[in-house]
Amino acid sequence: MDILVNPSTIGGTVIAPPSKSYSHRYIISTFLSGGGFIVGASPSKDVLATLNALSTIGLKYSFNEKGVDISVGEGLEKGEVDCDESGSTLRILLPIFSALGKNFQFTGAKSLLSRPMDNLVKTLNANGAEIENLKINGKLSSGTYEIDGDISSQFITGLIMALPLLSGDSKIIIKGKTVSKGYIDITLEVIKEFGIKVKKTSYGYYVYGSQTYKKPKVVKVQGDYSNGAFLLSLGALSKGVTVLNLPKKTSQGDKKIVFALKKFGAKVKRVKDGYFVKRGNLKGALINAQDIPDIVQILSVIASFSKGVTTIKNVERLKIKESDRISGIVNNLSKAGVKVEYKNGSLIIDGGVSNGSEFLGDNDHRTVMSAIVLATFLDGESKILGVEAINKSYPNFILDYKKLGGKIDGDI
Repeated sequence: MDILVNPSTIGGTVIAPPSKSYSHRYIISTFLSGGGFIVGASPSKDVLATLNALSTIGLKYSFNEKGVDISVGEGLEKGEVDCDESGSTLRILLPIFSALGKNFQFTGAKSLLSRPMDNLVKTLNANGAEIENLKINGKLSSGTYEIDGDISSQFITGLIMALPLLSGDSKIIIKGKTVSKGYIDITLEVIKEFGIKVKKTSYGYYVYGSQTYKKPKVVKVQGDYSNGAFLLSLGALSKGVTVLNLPKKTSQGDKKIVFALKKFGAKVKRVKDGYFVKRGNLKGALINAQDIPDIVQILSVIASFSKGVTTIKNVERLKIKESDRISGIVNNLSKAGVKVEYKNGSLIIDGGVSNGSEFLGDNDHRTVMSAIVLATFLDGESKILGVEAINKSYPNFILDYKKLGGKIDGDI
């Protein structure tokens, strides 16, 4: 589905959507604890993938205006687990199903199955899983799990959530640098709420076995900085936007969007339950993206409207996300008249934009939202292709964009 975006005067107040990362982890933990209600859980496509995947082994759910109610019934003994396009669903649930001895075939969209899994499968197979072509044939046993830390934090999250279910203690030994540490911190925070104990060590994590997930009294999903970044960035390029439902204290690594916008020169003020952001004297900046890969695209848009050169380093992993995000950034910014290149693991962006253009969505939710923000402040009309990709994480983005004054033609 395609839309037309026209230059708009942006301003107002909007509420950030619920965190997709917290929603995944709360849903899994609530299921393992026997069920319960999750306040504010995200109804995004990725979160639905986790709910539907777990439904194969007994999860039942229903949404209302406050959140999602989860119960546990009788599941299947074998079958197929469709993860759609959700990397979190596949990478977290594969170890959990293996720990539970659930011999299911995992599958998903072509874009998901092309993403790296070998490292996770190798360490699971070394401990009894017997996985081939994402089909589980064995059951995990406690022991030593070695995993590369520089591919995906979701590998580590999956192990941290699964290994407490085993009868004996286990070690997670992380090799190399650990990327996107904030997502692991979210995992540790969530499982602690459910009574699970994991010890940080010099080599990684020590996981105690024979643990039981215990339902806390209240489970509430906080607002999402990853998707809130697009709203905050609309403010940084306009007369001002207030984004609520963004907690000051959070484990979310993408909270760094606030500091990045300040670094570019945007005016940022903390308000009750959120932030007010407006345009300042924007200038190029040096950004380290090692722990914030999900906001690189929108930061590249801010760089495009900033005077001087911006360097965003450590972006190599963007090649293996929902799309090749590096190519997407270079292609779309170039169409807008921006000088941009990828070199030695860094994006180098020389600020300066021209007229509207036709931008590809690449079936990537963050590419689409970044393109919409970009198009808002260009001269003339722009066309965004494949806008339905936003359903993956932020299905109400267009509605919130219009609340802030965004002008869009086209049905979605």
